[in-house]
Amino acid sequence: MLTAALFVIWAGAAGTPQAGAARQGVEVRMKEFAFVPSAVTLKAGVPAEVRLVNRGVVEHEFMVYDLGHLHLAGMDPQKMHRELEARSYFRGLVVQVEGKAKMVERMGKDLVMVTLAPGEQVALRFTPVKKGSFEMGCHLPGHYEAGMKGKWVVR
Repeated sequence: MLTAALFVIWAGAAGTPQAGAARQGVEVRMKEFAFVPSAVTLKAGVPAEVRLVNRGVVEHEFMVYDLGHLHLAGMDPQKMHRELEARSYFRGLVVQVEGKAKMVERMGKDLVMVTLAPGEQVALRFTPVKKGSFEMGCHLPGHYEAGMKGKWVVR
C-alpha cells in the first residue's frame, strides 16, 4: 500500500508541471514480454526521470538505441549487443542511475543497458537532447522476438 501511495505522489509531481517543478517523468514497467507503456515520449531539453520497474517473474534488460537501417533478424546475439550499445540513445548524456539493478552497463561514462531482476527498480535521471524516434528493447534470449520492444520519442 505504501509503494502505491509513493508512486502516486511521484507520478503526480513528475507528470504535470507545477510551480517550481521542472522534471518530466514516466514509469516503464517490464513484464513477460512487453514494456508498459510501449511508447515513451519526452521533451528535449527538459530534465527527465524514467523509472524502470521489473514486474515480471524473470529478469529483463532495458536498452534505447537508434535502430536506423540495422536489421536484427538472424544477427549473432553478441554482435547485435555490441552494435546496439554503440547506438545507445544515452551516449554522451550524463545519466544518474538510482535504485537496485542486477546490472548497469556503461561504455566509459555512457549508459548503454540496465538489467533488472524480478521486483527491482531504478530511476534514470538525465536531460534528453537528441530528438527523433528510437527503439527500446530487451535483448535477453527470446525476449525481443516475443515482442519486448517499444518506441522512444524525443520531441
